[in-house]
Amino acid sequence: MAKVVSQTIPSEDRKNYKRVCQKSTLIRGIAYVRKRFPWRMPKMQKGGPGVTPAQIVQRNRFIYVIDKYIPLDAVSRQRWVDANPEYKSYLFGYNFFMMEGLTGGGPVQYPQMIKTIQVVKQSVPTTGGSSFSISTIDPAKAVVLIQGNSYISDKIQRGVNSVAYNGTQNIALSPSIDPAISSVRILGSTGKMSLSEGTGDGLWGAPYVSALSASQLSVKCDMPNFSGTCYFSWEITEHKAQTVYPVLVSISANAVVIDWALVPSVAADVSITVVEYL
Repeated sequence: MAKVVSQTIPSEDRKNYKRVCQKSTLIRGIAYVRKRFPWRMPKMQKGGPGVTPAQIVQRNRFIYVIDKYIPLDAVSRQRWVDANPEYKSYLFGYNFFMMEGLTGGGPVQYPQMIKTIQVVKQSVPTTGGSSFSISTIDPAKAVVLIQGNSYISDKIQRGVNSVAYNGTQNIALSPSIDPAISSVRILGSTGKMSLSEGTGDGLWGAPYVSALSASQLSVKCDMPNFSGTCYFSWEITEHKAQTVYPVLVSISANAVVIDWALVPSVAADVSITVVEYL
């Protein structure tokens, strides 16, 4: 700024002088004249001929961020104050909000900024309903990311039994199964031969599944014109093998509760990432 001792402004320069300079200001009894900031000059103000396209973009961004700050309540504004950098510069509350918005890291591109990130890992039993203890957060301003999984294995039932020729053996299953996703293996064979003076005939056979329901396996062995017993082993596989993932149940100020989407076969370590926003 310039110190004013005496001034005589030609009338033809009066308008240009007023556009460039503000009125003189007294500081400790001395009059000074300050140059106007560019955006205070008429040609640089909104709609003026001196405003460039790049300036319009930047000004619109500034207005956009202001419009984001105005509706914040006192609690939300205080959260921005509390999130100031440790060195406590001039970035208090409003300035911090505005600077983050104008640099693209705040409310211009994203609805909020990250305040804290917590990572907690622990084993989750097959019964689920596991609570993860965390440092205090505002649940309304937090999201939880979950990493980890368990699995469900195939369900297998086995046994040894016998069936009379031309009869049916019913085997009770426990637990019950879903026949639509189950397969059965039967191992065993039998046979008879009749010989008389070097000649004769015989018949060979094997047990097979005649019926399968949720609670029962039925096995037959067809041997026409013969009587006897066929011994066999059986195995039923219910094809349930799949990956099981944890799901979020609730978020509170000091705890996150998760559960399993399905009851898994084994316990598993699960890690959660809790992100709290401003």
